[in-house]
Amino acid sequence: MIKNYIWDFDGMLFDSYPHITSAFLKALADFGIEADYDEAKAQLEISYATAYAYYGAGEEIRERHRQYEHDYGLRPIAVPFEHTASTLAAIVASGGRNYLYTHRGHESTYHYLNEYDIERYFSGGVDSSMNFPSKPAPDAVEWICGTYGLDKGETMMIGDREIDVLSGKNAGVYGCLFTRKENVATAADFIIGDIAEVTEVKP
Repeated sequence: MIKNYIWDFDGMLFDSYPHITSAFLKALADFGIEADYDEAKAQLEISYATAYAYYGAGEEIRERHRQYEHDYGLRPIAVPFEHTASTLAAIVASGGRNYLYTHRGHESTYHYLNEYDIERYFSGGVDSSMNFPSKPAPDAVEWICGTYGLDKGETMMIGDREIDVLSGKNAGVYGCLFTRKENVATAADFIIGDIAEVTEVKP
């Protein structure tokens, strides 16, 4: 039985990639680089590093991207997915615990969690300010399990990217992929198409 849920943030709890992509396109444009929205979004959804390499974005563009990401009014704004709050609340109500593992910075992460009143559902977690190796390295998941005394057999990492799944699997916990795509090649133990389905997962 899964009792501990470790959540990715972007593209998992929050529909934030449209905002991230707009910020990235604006940063690229500042340096005279034109990019297609859908292509840029697809690259960012793999990872920031992939997108930066694809467009040859140096440190100046990356820093400009970070600045625009912190413009919370930039449209489209980042919002939680439909069942994010209710699912987190249901897990806590049933005696489970939620944790966060994101590459996003501390300030923006907790800005959104507080803005939508869902920080209260989390027992802890990891963000980029803690300087763990990036996903799919297991270090951050290992730290969460060790720090909070989690039984790995009752713990699952959930995210929308394969690197999320692998960070969990590499740490010895279950991996769950959130996607609406069909026939996806994945190492995940479970696949869900709606956040609410996560509470129905049975190892």
